[in-house]
Amino acid sequence: MKLTCLPPEVQSLLNEPRDILLIGMSGIGKTLLSSYLNQSGAWHYVSIDAQIQERYLREQILDAFNAEVSKGAMLSKLQELGILSLDNELCKDTLAPLTSYLGMPGNPDKGGIEFNEYVKRQNLHRLAERTAVEDLLRLGADQPILADSSGSFCELFTAGDPTFAALKDRFLVVSLRENDELVNNLIARYVENPKPIYYPPDLLSEYWGEFSAAVGNQDRNVDPRKFALWSYKKLVSVRRNKFAALAKHSDITINAADLRYANEVADAVSEGK
Repeated sequence: MKLTCLPPEVQSLLNEPRDILLIGMSGIGKTLLSSYLNQSGAWHYVSIDAQIQERYLREQILDAFNAEVSKGAMLSKLQELGILSLDNELCKDTLAPLTSYLGMPGNPDKGGIEFNEYVKRQNLHRLAERTAVEDLLRLGADQPILADSSGSFCELFTAGDPTFAALKDRFLVVSLRENDELVNNLIARYVENPKPIYYPPDLLSEYWGEFSAAVGNQDRNVDPRKFALWSYKKLVSVRRNKFAALAKHSDITINAADLRYANEVADAVSEGK
């Protein structure tokens, strides 16, 4: 898809392909920008979320799903959701396996995960993401690298982090910035299609304590979807501030609303409107 009405910052990235690291909120448009930039095939594309799922947490995800399958008629459901293929391998080109593995804490009868198990999986995700990002610094390729970071990048790295400094030395760090309207859209989309979410341990403990106390301090009293939406709204507010701090140390900042507008124009043109 050819985007028009692009901000000049985006066009400048096409003029001289080099190693690029995209950072910003989950769902803000990093993958859209990656797809547009790499229509020419000039970059070697790396998705951190995909790397976490397919490489760093693959065995843990498969073990968890196989344990569920062994309990009864779960296999067809996992295949229906696009999580496992017919040969019980993780489906590619979707983050459904990682999303399902991380899950939501709360009542198992409503699809939730016992809180201690949820914390364990969160900790594994943190280690996997940090390793995946650090491995970018050791990645060799015949082409420039276009790295699409996760929405939790700001939870693991700050401007003062040595890894962030090393990333800036190698990559052109491009920050996608959101506005209030886009954030509201992100929340609405999360309700319909939840994505894998990582919480810093202190915030997860705070959110869980506050929410569970209000419903009786037991996992079975917590509706996982209600907790996920309630906590996600709070987390988004926190992440906006953290990404704003990182944007001050980025090489280029792009307004995600401008990118979204360019995409809408391209869609209208393709439909002949």
